[in-house]
Amino acid sequence: MYTVEGKLVRWAAAPDSRVTTGQIVAEVETEKATYELEAPADGLLHPVAAVGTVLPIEGLLGYILAEGEAPPLARPSASVAAPPGGASAEAAGMRPDGAAEPRATPIARRLAAEHKVDLRRLTGSGPGGRIVEADVLAAVAAPAAPGGAEVAVRERIPLTGMRGAVAERVRRSLATAASLTLTREVRAASLAQARKRATASLGLEVSYDAWFVKLLAAALREHPIFNSTVEHDTIVVLDEVHVGFAVALPLGLIVPVVRHADREPLRSIAGTVHELATRAKGGHLRPQDVTGGTASISNLGAHGIDAFTPILNPPQSAILGIGRIARRPVVDGERIGVSETCVLSLTFDHRVADGAPAAELLHSIAQKMEDERYLDALST
Repeated sequence: MYTVEGKLVRWAAAPDSRVTTGQIVAEVETEKATYELEAPADGLLHPVAAVGTVLPIEGLLGYILAEGEAPPLARPSASVAAPPGGASAEAAGMRPDGAAEPRATPIARRLAAEHKVDLRRLTGSGPGGRIVEADVLAAVAAPAAPGGAEVAVRERIPLTGMRGAVAERVRRSLATAASLTLTREVRAASLAQARKRATASLGLEVSYDAWFVKLLAAALREHPIFNSTVEHDTIVVLDEVHVGFAVALPLGLIVPVVRHADREPLRSIAGTVHELATRAKGGHLRPQDVTGGTASISNLGAHGIDAFTPILNPPQSAILGIGRIARRPVVDGERIGVSETCVLSLTFDHRVADGAPAAELLHSIAQKMEDERYLDALST
């Protein structure tokens, strides 16, 4: 079995187990997605590559052996492995003229060819110095100086640590989900007033994040298809509602999770949001604080943003973006007045539902925001 360049993330079948043609035997993660690899024939699985191995183009994963057949005593080097029937210069990492070919991912090579970028002039930031898509895109975006001289670089920031994790999740989200965003301007005067009353009656500040965690959770209970994940060819609708909320940090963002947000009272959610946000900014979150979310919110209102397109937090199927609450012109019948409004942006995975059901979810949130009695009931 051979594969395009990527990292082996899982063997789906045990070593020496019997597999059949078309059975999923391994998962390989590339720059764009995680792919399932099928057995090309019936036989016994003999793995060669270990989980976590980064495989080059046509790298050897393992063998499918016939009954009684022994695996080869020696296998081709991972960097020069080729399919049975003869090696090629491309598979062996060599150019036809015999010079060493720069190590680069397939998408990086394609982009380099499209934009006429010489891979030999790039320094790879991928595993083992491999040139990846981001390296080529950076070269394409680099401005040209007069006379063709290279432009001075102020700083190179490795995509590692938290920033690297954020970049990977964003890349994976855009590569795997069929994202679509719906936007709607909603009147927020009732929510703003209810927030003031709740802060007074509960004796603690109830942030807008806490309110929207509760509102989204309640709406998801009414529209459970969006409280789901996609596993291969199956939509998995989850029975518990755990809502994450994005917290901005100097090097990226993190998404703590409020568990059972549909069942917890607003007072409890407000306290949990405050505690988790404080611990997030102090770097004291635990693994269980940031795992298990089934949907998320992202609130950029405090940063003066009116509307934006939030990106799904994989493997979740819905995220609610919240713009700033501000006084804006509103129309009541034939009259024009002024009231607080905000723009809500719902990004959802189009694989789990179409636009109309997503519009209904957004409408449910809007209705709850504008219902004074409902909002006050949450504060009791």
